[in-house]
Amino acid sequence: MKIKFITFSPNAPASKFYFDALSESGDFIISRDDDFVGADYAFFMTYAADLEELKRVKKLYPKVKTAILDPRGEEAAPYLKYCDFLIMDSIEMRDYFSKFSLPIFTYYEFPLFSAVPKEHEAKDRIIIGYHGNKVHLTAMFPKITSALKILAQEKNIEFWAIYDVKGLGYWNIGVPDGVKVRHIQWHSKVYSEEMLDIDIGVVPSTMPINTLSKVSRFFLDSPEDYVIKFKMPSNPGRLAVFAKLGVPVVADFLPTHFQFIREGQSGFLADSTGAWYHALKKLIDSPSLRTEIADAMFHEFNKTLDFEQQNIGLYNWLIEFLPSTQVQPTRAIVEDKDVRLTDRLKFNNAFLYDSGYKLLRKVGRIFGGKK
Repeated sequence: MKIKFITFSPNAPASKFYFDALSESGDFIISRDDDFVGADYAFFMTYAADLEELKRVKKLYPKVKTAILDPRGEEAAPYLKYCDFLIMDSIEMRDYFSKFSLPIFTYYEFPLFSAVPKEHEAKDRIIIGYHGNKVHLTAMFPKITSALKILAQEKNIEFWAIYDVKGLGYWNIGVPDGVKVRHIQWHSKVYSEEMLDIDIGVVPSTMPINTLSKVSRFFLDSPEDYVIKFKMPSNPGRLAVFAKLGVPVVADFLPTHFQFIREGQSGFLADSTGAWYHALKKLIDSPSLRTEIADAMFHEFNKTLDFEQQNIGLYNWLIEFLPSTQVQPTRAIVEDKDVRLTDRLKFNNAFLYDSGYKLLRKVGRIFGGKK
């Protein structure tokens, strides 16, 4: 199976992760050259130059099956008519792009590295670690940072933040007071070097809610209600790295995390400060629990996330589903744009509309002689 992997940003993390992972398959002959004669498939990343190249290639080689990997948003929409299918790395992305009515294969991408799972033992100092984008460090405030601050008053902990310090600057908003924080510049070997010293991983992915946003009281009128916000291009990549390293994790309420974490068995899920505090405290106090949780997630990794298993699944999917797939010049977009304006106005003002309707019914009962 001959696959051309096309990107003008080969050093971008997503480009590198996908290419390295697909190259692990013995069933794929994957190359970066632009000779499309005899190619079965052409995979394109989602950067602007890559999408323009997709358009050009599909016009020149209409029989080559084409796919966009890791589409990031609406900028990819004009190019979807040149695609036969999509490859993306989370159920969040699958949900968003389902409206374009294209076949979708879910392929979880993350860094390719070799590591022996960590052996957990009793320690005087516990290292809690994060790796990923700086924005998620900032978004840990106030819930997660508060939990770390409380824990630091009770336990000997240190927090390691691994991110692009040189490119993005130091994380300095919402840093937990009283916690020793080590800022580590991300590099290609950080997974098999610094990260093996981490005892517990944290995987925050949800984003802050703008409290000034208008929310209908009809649906959200209780302090017990939960409102969760997350980015569409969320994925389990950071979770996968900790799983491969044998490091137990606490993660927030992201759909992908519910997909892979069995609460209290292969990890912990938390939203509130109290839940983050108690989950981290359990893991800090018990090396045997850290081992048990890490082993369960490592098993999940080998079953679902390991590249050998994923490549087998992709190969079988391409063989079974794609020969009959034909590119359609126009595609039906399945979304809610055709909802009537009156219905949308009723929904957006549900509290006022429903309250008025209830009042009218009550008045009708009174004047109608009904109690």
